[in-house]
Amino acid sequence: MKYVYVIFFLALSTFQMFAQVPQIGKSMGRWTGFGLESMKANKAAGLDYIEVTMNNVIGKDTAGVRDRATAIKADIDSAGLKVWSVHMPYSRTLDISMIDDVKRTENVQYMKDMMRVAGIFRPQYLVLHPSAEPIAPDEREQRLANSHASIGELAPVAKEIGATLCVENLPRTCLGQNGEEMMRLIEGYDEVGLCFDTNHLLYQSHADYLKAVEKGKIKTVHLSDYDFADERHLIPGEGLIDNQALWAGIKENGYDGIMMFECYGEPAQLDTARLILLGEIPQPDNSGKDSLAFVNASWKITDLGKGAKAMYAQIPMFYSTQSVCVVKYPIKKFRTDILHRPQESAGKPSEIGREVGAAFALNGGYFHVKQRIPSVYFRERDQQLGYTHPTELYRVDGLMGFKDHKGRKAVIEMAADTMQYGAVSKGWKEAMASGPVLILDGEIVVPLLMGDKADGANVSAMADEQRQGSKIRTHYSSAQFYDKRHPRAAFGYDDAGNAYLVVIDGRFKGQADGATIYETAYICHMLGMTEAINLDGGGSTTLWTEKTGVINHPYDNKTFDHEGERSVPNLIVVY
Repeated sequence: MKYVYVIFFLALSTFQMFAQVPQIGKSMGRWTGFGLESMKANKAAGLDYIEVTMNNVIGKDTAGVRDRATAIKADIDSAGLKVWSVHMPYSRTLDISMIDDVKRTENVQYMKDMMRVAGIFRPQYLVLHPSAEPIAPDEREQRLANSHASIGELAPVAKEIGATLCVENLPRTCLGQNGEEMMRLIEGYDEVGLCFDTNHLLYQSHADYLKAVEKGKIKTVHLSDYDFADERHLIPGEGLIDNQALWAGIKENGYDGIMMFECYGEPAQLDTARLILLGEIPQPDNSGKDSLAFVNASWKITDLGKGAKAMYAQIPMFYSTQSVCVVKYPIKKFRTDILHRPQESAGKPSEIGREVGAAFALNGGYFHVKQRIPSVYFRERDQQLGYTHPTELYRVDGLMGFKDHKGRKAVIEMAADTMQYGAVSKGWKEAMASGPVLILDGEIVVPLLMGDKADGANVSAMADEQRQGSKIRTHYSSAQFYDKRHPRAAFGYDDAGNAYLVVIDGRFKGQADGATIYETAYICHMLGMTEAINLDGGGSTTLWTEKTGVINHPYDNKTFDHEGERSVPNLIVVY
């Protein structure tokens, strides 16, 4: 009898162990989806469930969408898969938080129609975006209220088809940036749950999110890995998330569903990801791979004379391709100047560089593109040549300049308040406001994520300008500027007496993805700079030398070549 008990308990233990292993699901990703054979292969490789994503149905005839859904469901059944959830359609125009109540009502009705079509899949959950983006800070409260009202109208339709409506947290300026907003969106709706997307928390830690949301409210998940800079949808284990701690936190919050992955990868890789989440195999340490990639980069180096050199490399960093161009020169062997060339005297850096007999030239500070006049403070000796426009204050927080006539004593200082400019630059021979400051005293000073912290003042300043009839204004929000990837330019120096002109190409996917502000600071830090400041980027970004011509790949012609220069009204020139 004793042996029977032992066998019984061993069997029970084995049963409990297997019962605790969650099944795997994967988002189909596109409405066109993968075909029947692919679904069968995924099933054979260990996939249990799928999420159907209805993202390509907007504007299509409802009857046609219904026919397509019926065909997809037949393939799913034939493959032996089960539908866990349906992701409802989303776009910038299909926004249930719209301020215009007529459009909001139309969007809600359309969503109801699509939810009834989604019933064909017999899902357990319907995943819903609470908004599109961008959301202006001064509209946020109204948008939250509108989205909350819309969710209340949609929840009964989900119940009607036998599913639970789940609102998904979203990144950047979207609604649902954090757990507190998520709870506001579903307040009073006991029948509504949450879809926790682990890639979308850019302004709150996973632990803080899980503390903020009510226990048991998470009904489904979108699991993937990322670098905390933007959503990447990597396979867990390829990014920087502590996946074991994350999964433990999700379970502790009351989640008892499947591991639904929303990332790129084959089912075999997802099974490995499951083991990482469960803590059964160790997670790779990816924290140092960007610095390792930078150190091991293959640089093309051109000798520019007098100890100066031009450097170029394409580097796999930040889960992207960074196209980095640098001119490094001993500052005391050259003369560096901030050149002011507004309006009709503006020109392309290569043209102006050749005209003035420069050795190198880099585009300078921010300016109003159409008028070709600076939008930031400039001073040359005692003459002020420009002022910092109110709409620039969300990114302009510093001054750069030179204390001597030959530009051999470079200086970069913080100066967020325009009233500080005179005191900070007292005794300098020339000064230019720019920003954000990237590095001071050898330390990166910009946060990893800026988010929309500076948008309130910026939006107010833009509104004031519009009320006054001005056409001069910035088009960025701080989230777009700081946290999204763009072409970047920077100036700085190190303790060894070298100055750096730096350009990071961008907007060429796979060749030059561009950098966030923090990534720009990181690259400057890896180059060895101890002081650095961000300059005007985007389509203005150009680095030229007399010997090589334009080194980088300016974006203004939208072609990955050296021809796309933009005319600029100020530059840093080196003689």
